[in-house]
Amino acid sequence: MAPAYDKKKQIELQNIIFATNEKKLMVSPEFLDEMTRLYISKRMKAINQNMEGVAATKNPQLFFKYFDSIFDALDELIVLEKYHTFKEPVPTVVKKGLIAKKDRYIIAMLNRVWKDANLKAKYDARTELPRRVEDFAPVLDELLLCKDKFTPDSMEILNKFYSSVYGHNIGEEPAIEEEEMPTDELILGEDEFVEEEFPAAE
Repeated sequence: MAPAYDKKKQIELQNIIFATNEKKLMVSPEFLDEMTRLYISKRMKAINQNMEGVAATKNPQLFFKYFDSIFDALDELIVLEKYHTFKEPVPTVVKKGLIAKKDRYIIAMLNRVWKDANLKAKYDARTELPRRVEDFAPVLDELLLCKDKFTPDSMEILNKFYSSVYGHNIGEEPAIEEEEMPTDELILGEDEFVEEEFPAAE
């Protein structure tokens, strides 16, 4: 049996579900209820699939794409809270919880990426040897493409990874050691003095 929406709400819901702008109800209440449940089901499925990606991916750009898709689907479901009775937790509560935990998810992704990079480079942190730039630069470059989406705490972790490779923080110029310019004595040696004498012209 279809929910007892008033006619105005049914028309509003119809226009959301079918992306229309009708002034009257164009479908039966039963069909509208069926399509509403299907609409919700598709978005719940998308949220669950994207959450699996968030928890597993080692690709930072995909990670944030998954997150954006989750929030898009939640926003669409939040609009329906006015028309549909959701089980707890309702989409609004789910979104608030996800925002609160987002930093933990980002840090977990960073750690996955870095662990994978260390494994591929066969780097053993116990040796305390410097990491080879050629092994880690591509990974850091990929992470830095998303730096505007990092929180302060996750940015601090990224900076720690970065400095372990380059020896300085993100955005800082590397320290350049000044080299002493060699003197003539160091170049030639006292016993290697060359006479400034041109050969005689023939």
